[in-house]
Amino acid sequence: MKVKRYLILLVLGGIIGGFVGSSMGSISNFLSNVNFAHTHFGLIICIIASLIIIGLTFYLWKVQKDALKFKNQSLNSIEDDDADLFEMKSNLNFNKSSIIIYIQLIISFVALLLIVFGHGSNSDVLYAIIPYMLTIIPSIMLGFFNRRFDSRYPKIGEKNYTEKTLALLDEGERHIAIVSMYKNYGVNLVLLMIAIIFLSIFSIDTGSNQTLGILFLIIIFAYNSLGYMLKVRKFYKS
Repeated sequence: MKVKRYLILLVLGGIIGGFVGSSMGSISNFLSNVNFAHTHFGLIICIIASLIIIGLTFYLWKVQKDALKFKNQSLNSIEDDDADLFEMKSNLNFNKSSIIIYIQLIISFVALLLIVFGHGSNSDVLYAIIPYMLTIIPSIMLGFFNRRFDSRYPKIGEKNYTEKTLALLDEGERHIAIVSMYKNYGVNLVLLMIAIIFLSIFSIDTGSNQTLGILFLIIIFAYNSLGYMLKVRKFYKS
């Protein structure tokens, strides 16, 4: 079954790759013809993205407040069932706070992409940065919230931050975290390879110089792949 699945994925990948390759010229013409520089497109995108991020920041404050409330209720609850229920709610809200921040970052990146896509002018650079700058506030909120939620959490930038954070998890949570991270590690490498190949073909086919983007992707790929392998090698040699 696994071989059959891999063959199907290869066929689908070939079909999608062939479709994208054949459409490269059309995509290039479409991108070159899109131009919103003469409008207030950048300002509009900035305002919409900023309002969404600000709204999510207020929602983040509420979620963090609920997480702390359920945490205190779980510690002060006499009944085991109630304590487990409150602990589950507090952990879910703790997890939701991180999800909210990642959503905010994605929104800021999409806003930046749309401004670039619309061939924004030099004055639009500020509009592109503002949504991202607004995500600094919730990021700081998360750093302080983690230690309020659990005082054992290491401080931001503290040495061996990852190891100390994993040490706080029980065996089941640690297993889920490590398996999830390893799966994401493999998927990220595949996506980086696809991005490097696609961007290279796009650059060659359309004549658009994407050297800087390809270089950054190669550096990220090398850091992720070799960095992990070198750490494993160092562990076995020690």
